[in-house]
Amino acid sequence: MSAFRNRMDRIFEQTIGFQGKRQSTHMHIDSPLLECFSRLSPKCRDEELEDLVYFILDLYQFHGVQVAIAEVDVDHVVVDIRAALEEHAVRVRGRGTSQEDEHVFLVLNRSLQEIPWESLPILRGRSVSRVPNIDFLIDRLEFAQHRRQSGSRDSERYDGRTWLDSSSTYYVLNPSGDLEGTERRFSPWLRTMHAVGWDGIIGRAPSEQEFSHALLKNELVMYVLACSQL
Repeated sequence: MSAFRNRMDRIFEQTIGFQGKRQSTHMHIDSPLLECFSRLSPKCRDEELEDLVYFILDLYQFHGVQVAIAEVDVDHVVVDIRAALEEHAVRVRGRGTSQEDEHVFLVLNRSLQEIPWESLPILRGRSVSRVPNIDFLIDRLEFAQHRRQSGSRDSERYDGRTWLDSSSTYYVLNPSGDLEGTERRFSPWLRTMHAVGWDGIIGRAPSEQEFSHALLKNELVMYVLACSQL
């Protein structure tokens, strides 16, 4: 990351220095912000890099560096930043960065829950979970910490993950009975899962007793309302 920081500093110090005034152009970008910049794809659109250029120039001005933005050759700076991103991508490629546990948690209010966020291109193919609120997520993290620090015989091997018995699964598909496409798509596959221990209902809502029993008996309960594609 230090090499990427040095390259970005040189790009903007040279750009501002070309305006002719002898002034201090040093400005420290916070590490978390710089890391976000470094994760931009070298193949991203020019418009995205242009936004980054203007953002950083605004940061310089905020820190007291006089910048004549109208005189900045933004196209040239974009080319330099793209080259810096390509160099950074080559450096980090092949390193043993732990990306396998990267996970996205969505906390959505009632107005946003019906939008299929998981189907957006930026999230498609990634590990995504919806949680009801931040308190729930904090509770799970504290539970993992408790398990890690507990005196159980498995505590030394516990790595913070929650393991589920995937055969202990109950599903509810199309409970309102009006999503025929969703039912046609998933019902054949769900029925084949009965062979490994799954159980569930299709085309109707569960009774209170059925749902309560499913939560008590199974480690995983799936409530499939709709299937959308963007």
